Amino acid sequence: MLKNIFGGITILLDRPFKVGDKIEIGNSYGEVLQLGLRSTRIRTADDSIVTVPNSDLVSKSVSNSNAGEANCQVVAEIFLPLTVDTELVRNIAVEAAQISQYVFLNKPIAVLFFHHALEDRVYYRMRLKAYVLDIRYEFAFKSDMTEIVTRELLARGIVKPGDYYARADQ
Repeated sequence: MLKNIFGGITILLDRPFKVGDKIEIGNSYGEVLQLGLRSTRIRTADDSIVTVPNSDLVSKSVSNSNAGEANCQVVAEIFLPLTVDTELVRNIAVEAAQISQYVFLNKPIAVLFFHHALEDRVYYRMRLKAYVLDIRYEFAFKSDMTEIVTRELLARGIVKPGDYYARADQ
């Protein structure tokens, strides 16, 4: 209990995060709801409330997604076959991000491609990175980007339903 109280004092003095920030500690990622002397509460993407002992927050690595700013970078991942034209896919993804109601256009949009093995096959893992206006739009933006880019790629015949994989991760 003393470790948690000292951890709480350290958090209050150092301010590595504050209420409203999105943090990741261990397997938990979510919005900080409450800072207490013994523990910190965060709301996860599935609307669960996780209570983290402050001793964990000062002894383990904590990632802060927005560090007090309203905007933050969000990454949507889409898995594509190696046969796609990456330049064309990049243009489609950037355009989708630019017209999103959630995007913060004062910061850069990037589309990166990486080789990735999935289900015994090699694919491109496309990472669409952009900033949202408000951290609360994080999951809506990921969902929009996955849906819009997928729909456009299928409509143009760039990918076929059988060789397409999509997911949105942080």
